[in-house]
Amino acid sequence: MLTERSIFSLCEVLPNRTLQVRMADQIVDNEVVKASTFRRYCLAPGSDLTGQPEQVVAIANAIWTPEAISAYQANLKPITQ
Repeated sequence: MLTERSIFSLCEVLPNRTLQVRMADQIVDNEVVKASTFRRYCLAPGSDLTGQPEQVVAIANAIWTPEAISAYQANLKPITQ
């Protein structure tokens, strides 16, 4: 029977302490992976971590100090039209 699953694949820390997370979306037949694609998303310092993989939460909690979050926010530039 074919089933779909998403599994945590990779978490990279970018220079500004943003986390880039890669998830593997798989089609599985009796634990044999038949197809796999990857999707990525980013989490800025201070982002809500609800529903994130435990590895991502652990990394964020280790590197997102109050100072790191403040530095990230100070470097944000407003969008002008």
